[in-house]
Amino acid sequence: MTRHRRAQERRQDEMDGGRDHPLRVTLSELMHLRALPLDRVPLRLRQWVFLVEPDARTSEAAFVALFAPGQDPALGRVVVADEDGGWLWERHQEFSTWTWFAYGPLGRELGFQPQPEASFFWLDGAPGQVFRGVEISVSAPGAAAPTDADLGRHIDLQRCVSCEAFDGAARIWTDFRLREGGAGRIHVHNLSLANDEVSRLVQTLLEIGNYRKLALIGFPPAREMLAWLDGAEARLAAITSGLAAGEDSQAVLDRLLALSAEVELRAASSRFRRGATESYHRLTLDRLEALRERRIPGHSTMSEFIARRLLPAMRTRQASDRRLDDLSLRIARSGDLLRTTLGLAQDRQNQETLRGMDASLQLQTKLQGLVEGLSIFAVGYYVLGLLGYLLKPWLHGVAEHLMSGLVPLVLIAVAASLHRRKKRLIDEAH
Repeated sequence: MTRHRRAQERRQDEMDGGRDHPLRVTLSELMHLRALPLDRVPLRLRQWVFLVEPDARTSEAAFVALFAPGQDPALGRVVVADEDGGWLWERHQEFSTWTWFAYGPLGRELGFQPQPEASFFWLDGAPGQVFRGVEISVSAPGAAAPTDADLGRHIDLQRCVSCEAFDGAARIWTDFRLREGGAGRIHVHNLSLANDEVSRLVQTLLEIGNYRKLALIGFPPAREMLAWLDGAEARLAAITSGLAAGEDSQAVLDRLLALSAEVELRAASSRFRRGATESYHRLTLDRLEALRERRIPGHSTMSEFIARRLLPAMRTRQASDRRLDDLSLRIARSGDLLRTTLGLAQDRQNQETLRGMDASLQLQTKLQGLVEGLSIFAVGYYVLGLLGYLLKPWLHGVAEHLMSGLVPLVLIAVAASLHRRKKRLIDEAH
């Protein structure tokens, strides 16, 4: 009985989350975190993208909290909605989005009629810079298709992008031009969107535009980088030519180090934007694929329109990145060559120094031998002088003859003594 009760308690603990991984619930909710809270049509929506600096995030959270009591902006998402519509704020890595939406008939203006400025309170106080604005309207399912006259008041039909989306469940029109209020316009004619397809389609359209424009942030710096690279590559060529011509190695090294520092500074300052551009480009392509377009005769699809304008910019960005990386490698190779040149010059200098030291040692050895020879005679002279003082008082008359006979013996003895002393010093040194 006790064992059965313990098993029941264990199963209850498991159901209550006693064995849950700390991220189990968080990761499950993550799949639904960015879904738009759109549950019916007709629908009108406006979104603004704000670029927000990291040091402005705290003031942004405080601003959001003023209009959403009871919600925590630190979670990165705030929704205020009722049966008529609402607004949504979301924080992303380097930008934030403010989205206003309302339900109700679109009318002949297709939902693009002016709205009271009070509905968009963030335009007056939210931190950051407005980077993009877009209006989207979605008709009711089965509604009559918009006339060219109605569409033409808001979208340039001669240059617009129009295609079916979600395998023919909807048709979209947009011309990618800024209209009143600085926003682009997209109209979605709802043919058979069902369940959450309205929310997913609108979100896909928003993300295509947002990521496309964010990817293009890297284009102007890339063009500026290409212009700088022309000059930098010419400088490297001049440095390499100077190295080959035998210019002063230190002067060449100074110029090479200055150029290398500039290249590394450029690479460091552009590293984040390079990665962000590639990421936004990939996200744009992914969202275009998720749109599942069908061609409408006489019009470009969104993928075709964006590809014609986005891909050249991305290739420019990639070209500047490759040239910068290549320049860095070439500088490194030039540095290796310069180090080799300096090393060879140092080796030659060391060899000359060693040869000079060897000659000096040989001369010193010869001088030392001369000094040693002279030392033998000097020491012998003093020894003979001492012997003379010692023998003269005792050997009258024969002292001079005896002293002359002792001269070679004394010199031999002194030489042998100095030789033994020198050998002992050398042995002690080793």
